[in-house]
Amino acid sequence: MRPRSSEVLWHNLVWHRSRIPKHAFCLWLAIRAAHKTKDKLLAIGVLQSAGCVFFCGEMESLDYLYFQCPYTENIWKGVLALCNISKPIFPWLEEVQWMIEHTKGDNFPEMVRKLALAATVYHI
Repeated sequence: MRPRSSEVLWHNLVWHRSRIPKHAFCLWLAIRAAHKTKDKLLAIGVLQSAGCVFFCGEMESLDYLYFQCPYTENIWKGVLALCNISKPIFPWLEEVQWMIEHTKGDNFPEMVRKLALAATVYHI
């Protein structure tokens, strides 16, 4: 079934029936690149430094925070392991695309994957 022209591909990843509202909202913001990460706050003069909040030595950006930072990458790898998934960690948009492709249904493992991604993004 092809998505309607007004439907976005990640809709069912975020807005499914078992979602936790605050987790879904945070994931929605991340997918839309709407989080006010330090790189964005530095660009508008709110901060003096954009160093990663986990002190990894890199500039905090959305792509870095989810999941290129060594600290958050380890968190995500651990969450994936709990879901019985062993795979390389991709850059953020590719990770979202992988999750979209591997969570198309509503069976239990797919629902757990959706919830795991949203909870991980929320808690990071």
